[in-house]
Amino acid sequence: MIPQQAASTLTNVDDIESYIQLWETADCPYLSAIDLPVRERKKVICELGYMGITAGAMFPGLDGACEELKERNFDI
Repeated sequence: MIPQQAASTLTNVDDIESYIQLWETADCPYLSAIDLPVRERKKVICELGYMGITAGAMFPGLDGACEELKERNFDI
Protein backbone atom coordinates (compact mmCIF):
# COMPACT_ATOMS: atom_id res chain seq x y z
CA MET A 1 0.00 0.00 0.00
CA ILE A 2 2.79 2.44 0.73
CA PRO A 3 4.39 2.43 -2.76
CA GLN A 4 0.94 2.77 -4.36
CA GLN A 5 -0.09 5.58 -2.00
CA ALA A 6 -3.26 3.60 -1.34
CA ALA A 7 -6.15 4.36 0.95
CA SER A 8 -8.47 1.78 2.45
CA THR A 9 -11.94 1.91 3.83
CA LEU A 10 -14.21 -0.50 5.66
CA THR A 11 -17.98 -0.90 5.54
CA ASN A 12 -20.64 -3.26 6.84
CA VAL A 13 -22.80 -2.82 3.70
CA ASP A 14 -23.03 -6.11 1.77
CA ASP A 15 -23.71 -4.61 -1.67
CA ILE A 16 -21.83 -1.32 -1.75
CA GLU A 17 -22.55 -0.69 -5.46
CA SER A 18 -26.32 -0.74 -4.95
CA TYR A 19 -25.98 1.45 -1.87
CA ILE A 20 -24.02 4.07 -3.80
CA GLN A 21 -26.52 3.97 -6.68
CA LEU A 22 -29.36 4.47 -4.19
CA TRP A 23 -27.85 7.69 -2.82
CA GLU A 24 -26.35 9.30 -5.88
CA THR A 25 -28.40 11.63 -8.04
CA ALA A 26 -28.04 12.80 -11.63
CA ASP A 27 -26.60 16.15 -10.54
CA CYS A 28 -24.25 14.66 -7.93
CA PRO A 29 -22.69 11.34 -9.03
CA TYR A 30 -20.25 9.65 -6.66
CA LEU A 31 -18.42 7.57 -9.24
CA SER A 32 -17.88 7.94 -12.96
CA ALA A 33 -15.98 6.06 -15.65
CA ILE A 34 -14.02 7.74 -18.39
CA ASP A 35 -12.83 6.12 -21.62
CA LEU A 36 -9.66 7.59 -23.04
CA PRO A 37 -8.81 7.25 -26.74
CA VAL A 38 -5.83 5.03 -27.59
CA ARG A 39 -4.31 7.80 -29.70
CA GLU A 40 -3.90 9.84 -26.47
CA ARG A 41 -2.07 7.01 -24.64
CA LYS A 42 1.39 8.58 -24.80
CA LYS A 43 0.12 11.92 -23.49
CA VAL A 44 -1.91 10.27 -20.69
CA ILE A 45 1.06 8.14 -19.56
CA CYS A 46 3.23 11.29 -19.53
CA GLU A 47 0.67 13.23 -17.47
CA LEU A 48 0.32 10.35 -15.00
CA GLY A 49 4.11 10.28 -14.69
CA TYR A 50 4.08 13.96 -13.64
CA MET A 51 1.72 12.93 -10.82
CA GLY A 52 3.97 10.07 -9.74
CA ILE A 53 1.64 7.39 -11.08
CA THR A 54 3.91 5.02 -12.98
CA ALA A 55 4.17 1.27 -13.48
CA GLY A 56 7.11 1.24 -11.06
CA ALA A 57 5.04 2.99 -8.38
CA MET A 58 1.92 0.88 -8.91
CA PHE A 59 3.74 -2.46 -9.16
CA PRO A 60 6.93 -2.33 -7.08
CA GLY A 61 9.26 -5.08 -8.11
CA LEU A 62 10.90 -6.37 -11.26
CA ASP A 63 7.74 -6.37 -13.42
CA GLY A 64 6.85 -2.78 -12.59
CA ALA A 65 10.42 -1.58 -13.08
CA CYS A 66 10.66 -3.29 -16.49
CA GLU A 67 7.28 -1.90 -17.58
CA GLU A 68 8.30 1.62 -16.58
CA LEU A 69 11.62 1.37 -18.43
CA LYS A 70 9.81 0.04 -21.50
CA GLU A 71 7.41 3.01 -21.40
CA ARG A 72 10.30 5.48 -21.10
CA ASN A 73 12.65 4.04 -23.71
CA PHE A 74 10.54 2.43 -26.43
CA ASP A 75 7.63 3.57 -28.59
CA ILE A 76 4.71 1.27 -27.94
